[in-house]
Amino acid sequence: MDDIKSSKDEDLVVHYKAGKERAFDELFLRYAVRIKRLIYFYIGDMESAEDIFQEVFIRVYRHIDKFNIHMTFSSWIYQIAINCSKNYIKKNKQFDAIIDREKFRVKDIENTIDTPEEQIIKEMDIKEFNRAIETLGIKFKDVFVLRFDQKMKYQEIADILNCSERTAKWRMKKSIQIIVQHLKDKSII
Repeated sequence: MDDIKSSKDEDLVVHYKAGKERAFDELFLRYAVRIKRLIYFYIGDMESAEDIFQEVFIRVYRHIDKFNIHMTFSSWIYQIAINCSKNYIKKNKQFDAIIDREKFRVKDIENTIDTPEEQIIKEMDIKEFNRAIETLGIKFKDVFVLRFDQKMKYQEIADILNCSERTAKWRMKKSIQIIVQHLKDKSII
């Protein structure tokens, strides 16, 4: 178990099922930041995202014994996170924190000094970009978020969303077309 850091996710599940608690801790460390970002991208509210994040890992903890180790753990946990986020959205219909969402997504990018006018224009552009994302149907938004924000490969997206890789690529292409058209209509591009 000394090589826990180099173990594959599925092997960590096996170790955890065998009673090695450190294996679950390692899975948590590997996925916590990415899952939290994904949830926040869907929800747009940090406090609610934290609650959903906790719910995701509680579900993973409770149901890890049912996980099929011949499947991909990352697909399984992302499905749980997406489903929890969608359930929250259905219950609460909250999408008000558009600018906060964008600030969270780009917090690691180095800030440049802009004039107040340039800053206002950038914030307006970011707001319109996020509005464009909100106009996407849920199937298109799922693919867009996983590809754009989570930087996933199309095959991973297809596994998570239970569709073909070709369908995932088509949905991404369509998402981009919708976003571009929205931004053109608003004279952003």
